[in-house]
Amino acid sequence: MGDGDFDLGDAYAVETPDDNRDLYARWADTYESGFITDNAYRYHLGVAGAFLDEAGPDDGPVLDVGCGTGLVGEALRADPRCPSPLDGLDLSPEMIDQARTKCTASGDPTYADLHVGDLTDVLPLADGSYGAITSCGTFTHGHVGPEAFDELYRIARPGALFAIGINPDHFTAHGFEARFAADVVAGTITEPTVRRVATYGAGPNVDLTSPVAVFRLC
Repeated sequence: MGDGDFDLGDAYAVETPDDNRDLYARWADTYESGFITDNAYRYHLGVAGAFLDEAGPDDGPVLDVGCGTGLVGEALRADPRCPSPLDGLDLSPEMIDQARTKCTASGDPTYADLHVGDLTDVLPLADGSYGAITSCGTFTHGHVGPEAFDELYRIARPGALFAIGINPDHFTAHGFEARFAADVVAGTITEPTVRRVATYGAGPNVDLTSPVAVFRLC
């Protein structure tokens, strides 16, 4: 497989932020034309739908965490229910460059602002900056665990809406379910609603569904 080809096994095997940066630097140009198209990838649509079903007009600004090439952003901005503005954050500058090219049907940039940031470190964002946070594809790699929610809670204001996609194999085994349960007991978040949404529309994993945890910060 060539350097520009997206291999899901390689994606799941990353262990450090540097591994992730290297991988997506190679894949940024062909990510959508290869992997997304070949597998009729749909997870971003399910995450966006779960978010939009709960979002209100006062839930902005919104941060798309792990925005990649902008798939979630496109789905959100195509729906009039999406609060605004919408910003994006990703570890990979190359993926951010792809997201920067995305525009709405009216020609406006999909994202009002784009940030390079590492969820395993302190994010370059102020406390209480966002009224909503959504994420698809970030909590699928083993190097980003539930401890990343410390930073996400910090940059969200009280009452912020979260819609977070998480790898189905990691949701319980890597401690996300336990983290959310502890946060509910601590009064940090509301009881999450966990949706199962389609991940792919074709390929060997066509029957796979993945969880989206929807809750609000208290």
